[in-house]
Amino acid sequence: MVNPNIVIFGAGSIGCYVGGCLLAAGGDVSFIGRSRIQQQIQQHGFHLTDWRGRKSLISADKIRFSLSNEAIAKADYILVTVKSANTAEAAAQIAQYAKPSAVIVSFQNGIHNADTLQQGLAEHRVLKGMVPFNVISAGGGHFHCGTEGNLALEIDDGSAQALLNALQLAQLPVQTYRDLTGIQWSKLLLNLNNAVNALSGMPLRDQLYDPQYRRLMALIVQEALEVVKAAGIKPLRTGKVVPGLLPTVLRLPTWLFKRVASALLKIDPAARSSMYEDLQLGRKTEVDYINGEIVQLAKQCRIEAPMNNAIVRLIKDTEAKQSGSPKLNADALFAKLKATKIER
Repeated sequence: MVNPNIVIFGAGSIGCYVGGCLLAAGGDVSFIGRSRIQQQIQQHGFHLTDWRGRKSLISADKIRFSLSNEAIAKADYILVTVKSANTAEAAAQIAQYAKPSAVIVSFQNGIHNADTLQQGLAEHRVLKGMVPFNVISAGGGHFHCGTEGNLALEIDDGSAQALLNALQLAQLPVQTYRDLTGIQWSKLLLNLNNAVNALSGMPLRDQLYDPQYRRLMALIVQEALEVVKAAGIKPLRTGKVVPGLLPTVLRLPTWLFKRVASALLKIDPAARSSMYEDLQLGRKTEVDYINGEIVQLAKQCRIEAPMNNAIVRLIKDTEAKQSGSPKLNADALFAKLKATKIER
């Protein structure tokens, strides 16, 4: 399969960026998404940038973007990038159109999306995937990747080789694993910062350079590490990040943290979390599938996760107000979480 037909199902920020990079490299790509994104693309095309200096411009007439699902029928690969809450619905829609040989890849946040897809697509090959980087929509068809990291894919046969080749041509490196579970949990631990970033309203790098926000993050991550340990889960090192050392790194003095962080993960000044973007657009976030995953796992282990539980409540309260990020400074955020009786 020289140039596989690839469909991006749920083309938001991540889907448009990944699919756009594939298209810029000569890929046969179609996009299925919402009218808000379609209108941007029809007017502006794609403007794709990243922290390394990528700059790809694709005119609107070169982009197949649809609100309907018919493009699925020709797909060799369907990359699912819908929000986690919409996964079961996505599976049902894909099942109506996808040919039996189509391979479905979950490039979504959270832990269980590929399993949910497989339940609804029992006759299809469903692969676990992971997107490590942040992409923010700057409007006007501009999608910017602000952090480094390689895509990850769980695969033990040749069913994804054509896709891997296409991603390589698009300069989207992929690491493959026989079991992605430990990597997914590592990504979830890193994603615990998404909610803090969304509540701060700050660029990601500025927030992480603030010692008070980092102190709060250390508490949230430490609690999560205790929960996953109680559950017998072993997060695996992904890239240069060692999950168990995250609280220690976050508690370093700022001058030292900057040095260590710059060696671990490249973040440009424009990067923000996708959860921040969700709040700004008045959309439901994925907090239930990130911090909420820790809360649910703690319940299964009959222990508590008060910090992550408080973050979930605060994000949901913010969602309900439909007024964007509350832009809480670190002291205000600590005060909001005082019921957790944290020690500063």
